[in-house]
Amino acid sequence: MAQARHLIIVNPQAKHGEGTKLTPVIEKLLANLSHDTMETRSPGHAVELAAGAIGYDVVVAVGGDGTVHEVLNGLMRHPVESRPALAVLPTGSGNDTCRTLGIPFDVSEAALLLATGQRRPFDVGCCNGVYFNNSFAAGLDAKVTAKAVEYKVTKRRSGLWLYLTALLHVLFKDLDAFDITLGFDGEDPTPVQTLIIAMTQGATYGGGFRITPDADPHDGLFDVCMIDPLGLGEALRRLPFVIAGKHTNMPVVHMSRHTSASITSDIPLPAQLDGEVLLENRYDITMLPAAIQCIVPRMG
Repeated sequence: MAQARHLIIVNPQAKHGEGTKLTPVIEKLLANLSHDTMETRSPGHAVELAAGAIGYDVVVAVGGDGTVHEVLNGLMRHPVESRPALAVLPTGSGNDTCRTLGIPFDVSEAALLLATGQRRPFDVGCCNGVYFNNSFAAGLDAKVTAKAVEYKVTKRRSGLWLYLTALLHVLFKDLDAFDITLGFDGEDPTPVQTLIIAMTQGATYGGGFRITPDADPHDGLFDVCMIDPLGLGEALRRLPFVIAGKHTNMPVVHMSRHTSASITSDIPLPAQLDGEVLLENRYDITMLPAAIQCIVPRMG
């Protein structure tokens, strides 16, 4: 049986440029694996590299959630019958995709999975024609993501600490609700005022916030969390529960599951896809069940 061909796509800028230091380490770890390695040169380059991965069986995203997001969008350009599988070596700041896929954060352990893991289908979301593997969120979440992008550069923070400090900044400076029109699963849209609307395949976002703790990335459904407008004191009291995923039964929290949603706003509404910032008046979100094969640890 022929050995699977791997394309390794490395983001050298991941986690404040640490990706560059890890490239030679990864080459040593994969010395016995049939592979080619390419480094990204600019934002969006990983999309092009993954889209051009003709003849490869597996495309490996080496970076954080942003790198995986780009690689996924490149892979979704391939016909489903010849689409390479997605694998991840985590070298980024948030790594929520690894939490969703069950991939270890240790790079050497994740590299070993390329030889010992199994293929398993995972759901893919689509928002306004852009694919996402973990989360869409609009409202307060997107303000936090934008501030986290700034803090990642200016304060060189990463992981949960990065997103927690960004969240605290937004809570103290910009805690406003949003007026939107919302319709799930093709139903007629209705006016809603909300602080957050998050639609996820995975349980976490923002480097470990368990916003939808019961999400299943194989069930063909988005887990949706909406939080009513809150004052600063209330928001601060509830924050630890949101981090731990213990918020789902609170009266101000509304959990549900859906296959699609349409969100419109009279003014541009900030949103994020897998940590990538968006600003649009309308978001159409749909679920593509089992649309991508991923290399993950063997079950049982």
